[in-house]
Amino acid sequence: MQDFSRFVPNVHFEQIPIKNLVSNQEYQRPLSQAQVEKAIEDFDLNQINPVKVSRRDGVNYVFNGQHTIEIVATVSGSRETPVWCMIYDSLDYKNEADIFANQMKHVRPLKPYEIFMANIEAGNEQQLVIKRLVESYSLSIGPTKAYGVICAVATLERIYTKYGYHVLDRTLRLCVGTWEGDIDSLGAN
Repeated sequence: MQDFSRFVPNVHFEQIPIKNLVSNQEYQRPLSQAQVEKAIEDFDLNQINPVKVSRRDGVNYVFNGQHTIEIVATVSGSRETPVWCMIYDSLDYKNEADIFANQMKHVRPLKPYEIFMANIEAGNEQQLVIKRLVESYSLSIGPTKAYGVICAVATLERIYTKYGYHVLDRTLRLCVGTWEGDIDSLGAN
């Protein structure tokens, strides 16, 4: 049988009450109360990732997930609330800092178009309304510039969220009336 251990981290998962987690390592960025408050507004239990914890000398040091634990503690109203933790038992402080610093090195963030299309597939109403409105002008939404294709997806969502349906409708009407779907009129610039 083949040994795959060098491809799988030596971890286990536990639910640990937030009060039993320590998050004060020097290598972490400061806790952002604004980020916590924004996440609380959009709280979704299914979006919570396991917290990465290094268990050293019986202490559970959080090295990724300090915002997660603050969000859950605030939403639940208790530091007794447990969170799922991915526990590393064999790390030292320098290993933790290295993992923290480099864990996102090869992660490619989602583009606005990719997020929009996933929201369409999920049946989320805001994106469906925007898509129907765009298509009512014989335009489409796409990832790259082309005649009649809007690739400024984040701008569509921002206008709709900040100003509402009617302002987005008027904006699209003006763009189509003025530039008639010209390839350079519907991009992010």
